[in-house]
Amino acid sequence: MTRPAPAPPLTKTAFEHPPTAEGYGRIVRRRRWWLAGFLCAPLGLVTAGAHLRAPEWAIPLFALVMLISPVTALISALALIHTPRTARILQSYPWRAYQCSYPPRGQRQDFLISVSVAPDQELLLHTSPYRCNLQYKRNEHPDTIWFAGDPACGGVVSPAGGHYPVRAVRTGLWQGRPLELPAADALAEGAGLAKEGRYLRRWF
Repeated sequence: MTRPAPAPPLTKTAFEHPPTAEGYGRIVRRRRWWLAGFLCAPLGLVTAGAHLRAPEWAIPLFALVMLISPVTALISALALIHTPRTARILQSYPWRAYQCSYPPRGQRQDFLISVSVAPDQELLLHTSPYRCNLQYKRNEHPDTIWFAGDPACGGVVSPAGGHYPVRAVRTGLWQGRPLELPAADALAEGAGLAKEGRYLRRWF
């Protein structure tokens, strides 16, 4: 018999839920390690090349690492810089549980999440800045998602339990015809989702 999905905590904000704060900390540490690794890889190769005579087969590998490392380091740095926005949202909104599904991957190869925020309203989200298939991320209840944020533009999602909080944005803001959005409230502005009453159209 399948256990029912855990209910969101009765806290004012999602960040007050200990598994959520711990999960956020793990993500921050992981991104720091990735950034450190991408920065140290070319330095280590240069140091090794200066003291050791590399075989001919290693030269293409050396060139590939030197070429890719700056790009991957930049992407990792941008992700780390924008990670505090996730915390800001978690410190502004409580968790809410919704039914969800995972549409087939399209031509853009996005991992999309379709969230039923109301009987007649489906919210289509994708994780950001990295695409992440939350359906298989320590997820015992793939038909339920926890959401903290504003359905008009997105927020933070996690598998039921709040242990893997990641930024999620509404796909309709950037695809095709722009959405007609209502005026943002003070809570959205405090969370960094809006400015001067208008939702920010960001991909992260």
